[in-house]
Amino acid sequence: MTSTTLTAALPAGHRERLMSLAHDVSFATGSRLFEEGQHADRFWIVRTGTVALDLHVPGRRAAVVETLGHGELVGWSWHFPPYVWHLGAEAASPVRAWEFDAATVRALCERDPEFGRTVACWVGQVAARRLHAARVRLLDLYAPYGSGDR
Repeated sequence: MTSTTLTAALPAGHRERLMSLAHDVSFATGSRLFEEGQHADRFWIVRTGTVALDLHVPGRRAAVVETLGHGELVGWSWHFPPYVWHLGAEAASPVRAWEFDAATVRALCERDPEFGRTVACWVGQVAARRLHAARVRLLDLYAPYGSGDR
């Protein structure tokens, strides 16, 4: 599967354009970055630390479906209408990240179709990978025989 980290997914020129919009943020362990169902108006790329993605499971604790680290995109729902988070996210350790305003990045994608296509492909790959990870994790947790991926 194609790597979905920033450096692997975007060519240098596009990375530089995206990074020109970044600002540094930090999250303490246990801080919630976003909640499933809320408006997705920003996204992050992890610099240090880990972020746990979780999925609400009725009647149970939220299930952690994936843990993200250095160079990985946190959040993809900002790129697709109706811009609502499909998962939740929590800092599993102290996190330093680059934060991006979603509307600003979407506007840049509209103005520069080549950049927009590259970003759309990257975010689409991330979304596909995350949905697969969520499926496998939920099958491992709740199906009688697990996902069969092990």
